[in-house]
Amino acid sequence: MRALTTAVVLALASVSAAEARQSAALRDALMAAVRPALPFPEASNDGTPSGDDPGPLWTVHWPAEDSAVVEVLANPLNAENRARALKAEAAIQKAAMQSQQRSQSDYDKAVSDFQKTGRVSEIREISLRDDGLTGERYDAESQLTIDARVVDLPQRLTVGTGRLPEMFPGSSAAAAIIRVAANEYQEPGESGAPSATRFCPEQAWLLFGPIGAPGVSRTNQHEAAIAVAGAAGAGSGKAILISLRGNVELVDRVLQRANWALVSAAGQ
Repeated sequence: MRALTTAVVLALASVSAAEARQSAALRDALMAAVRPALPFPEASNDGTPSGDDPGPLWTVHWPAEDSAVVEVLANPLNAENRARALKAEAAIQKAAMQSQQRSQSDYDKAVSDFQKTGRVSEIREISLRDDGLTGERYDAESQLTIDARVVDLPQRLTVGTGRLPEMFPGSSAAAAIIRVAANEYQEPGESGAPSATRFCPEQAWLLFGPIGAPGVSRTNQHEAAIAVAGAAGAGSGKAILISLRGNVELVDRVLQRANWALVSAAGQ
């Protein structure tokens, strides 16, 4: 029994080590692939470039050893970025104040209902999404997130959007490219609350590996689904998924200038 337990532990350790090597290889491949498209200074977590240079419009936060996420951030010291932030701030503050007022109103109603009936009604929580449409648009246009991961097939992705994602022909490296344009959509409110206008950032997905033709469908008026299965006859399997989300010009730049063959090679 002890020998069996030892064998199981060794097998799990071997699998874990193999997954760690695969993750590291994918992270390195992603960084090498997108560097030609991102000739921006390296930055700290808040987007401030080393040396506090206000000149660059963008900075890059490269992933740590345990991550495969590249972030392109608007340089907060840049005059153009500061002006854009100040312009958006008033609308963001107004939306946040309205959210606080709604939450306070819910709280007052909950106290009143409890005193009358002994029951507590729902209180809507305040979240980052309460920055409103202007805040969501500002956040999307001020950054780009590039994420790489190995996914099991079949895979189903969902995205909040008023427009259907579109399929584009794959390249010599990517098996499929899917993209949804930035748009506004109506998200139904909870518990009878009115719907809210949301902002869907520009997004793109690249798939590498033996897959079938992805399918795109609408699940409801504010959400779409992307279904990906293995190649014909396989059904299951694994693929590399690269996700891009944020500023439309940066999405275009990375799609066009990155060396995606390096990512494809990492999956072979």
